[in-house]
Amino acid sequence: MKNKTGYLLTVFGAICWAFSGACGQYLFQHRGLDADWLVSVRLTMAGLLLVLYSLGRMRGGAVRLFRSRRSVGSILVFAVFGMAMCQYSYFRSIELSNAATATTLQYTGPAIVLLWLALREKRMPTRKELIAVACAMGGAFLLATHGDPSQLALSPKALFWCVLAAASIAVYSVQPRGLIAQYGTMPVTGFGMLIGGLGLCVIFQPWHVVGQWDWVTVMGMLYIIVFGTICAFCCYLEGVRRIGAAKGSILASVEPVASAVLSVVWLGVPLGGMDFGGIALIVAAMVLLGGDSDQTEDKNLRKIAENSAKA
Repeated sequence: MKNKTGYLLTVFGAICWAFSGACGQYLFQHRGLDADWLVSVRLTMAGLLLVLYSLGRMRGGAVRLFRSRRSVGSILVFAVFGMAMCQYSYFRSIELSNAATATTLQYTGPAIVLLWLALREKRMPTRKELIAVACAMGGAFLLATHGDPSQLALSPKALFWCVLAAASIAVYSVQPRGLIAQYGTMPVTGFGMLIGGLGLCVIFQPWHVVGQWDWVTVMGMLYIIVFGTICAFCCYLEGVRRIGAAKGSILASVEPVASAVLSVVWLGVPLGGMDFGGIALIVAAMVLLGGDSDQTEDKNLRKIAENSAKA
């Protein structure tokens, strides 16, 4: 029963993320919002709610993050180059392309993480890892060019933000692991969202409200903040806690598939055979990369926690 609930929570969290991207595209196209305003408000509000929850649950223990210069520096790097850049580049790429393409190309990020870890550990990638990287890069090639390298299926600006989203999700996945192992997921993510969101607010000034506002816009924003950010994040993490990181990362590949379905059925985005082929290759890469044992992941996290505690 525990595993069954874990599977359901993990899949539900990934689908919530897919709906969040689709909602963002709808608000961009039909209500005149932009990524500058949406991401600033989304991160700030979701971060504030998560921080308040963490402070209430941990009774002030969450502020341990700020008791050393090392952890303060790490959370600032995570907030700016992980959380803020990841979320902004993702929604900016949706604004310039579509939810299905942006979400799928973002999933090439784990391949970047794999190559970075191989370089750091001074080892050659395994055969399975090389196949996964080839699938991810091949999928990205099909989505970006539709098989013709002489022309881009995406605008250069859209491709730039999609690539930046993939790179930033690599930072997001690797950089905060020591902090999370030492201080917990909720406070690290909450403060990362809040600090990153406030930084974006300074740049984009979201108090100058943009777009057409009616009950549809309000419901869309509430969904993105509550379900697409907080609920999706919490459900996914709880699911992974129950079933393990390896199975969780495989189930997370339902997100680009759900985004493709939503883009075609709800948003009317025309996706062709090359697009679906690219999505299939990147999902295959996720499945391959998710095949590592949970024991290895737990061992790595323990090492990170030990190194953080010694620092």
